[in-house]
Amino acid sequence: MMWLLFWACTASETVDTAADSGTLDTGDGLDLIAPEGLPQAKMPCREPELSTLESVVDGDTAWFTTSRGSELVRFIGIDTPEKGYDGEPSECFAQEAHDRAIDLLSGGRAWLTFDEECADHYDRTLSYVHVGLGEQYFVQRAMLQGGFATAFSVSPNTTFESDFSEDESLANAGGVGLWGACAN
Repeated sequence: MMWLLFWACTASETVDTAADSGTLDTGDGLDLIAPEGLPQAKMPCREPELSTLESVVDGDTAWFTTSRGSELVRFIGIDTPEKGYDGEPSECFAQEAHDRAIDLLSGGRAWLTFDEECADHYDRTLSYVHVGLGEQYFVQRAMLQGGFATAFSVSPNTTFESDFSEDESLANAGGVGLWGACAN
């Protein structure tokens, strides 16, 4: 049975799918994901988009190349400790959150999905970030569950507010990540 499943995802089918979508398959399987199957708002401001990672700024922000060009993407629904700039010290667990975001995005590509509002007052693109299907590949949930972020709800982008809050509560109760390392 496993062999049949593997056979169904052969390279030739992957290439055909990639050719149909106008993207180059990189072997990460993201080309095989149907965008409508990704978690997103009921009335998103944009259609889901497969993007290429340029760089990770910190635990909740990264640069991606999309069909619109280079976009600074702020991850909806989470907040991570701030890295220090211009000689200022970093907040507790900032480097760990940054490193975890790099790890989660190490494949170099991610699906971006959207909620009702697509930009914040800093002109950053607001997005949910996915590196596969399932909650373990939903970057915001992985950051929260690992204790690298806190839930940060800003209306109207509240589609996953209860999931994010629950993820944070479980990490906090378990003393995971920043909840253990940064406890006063």
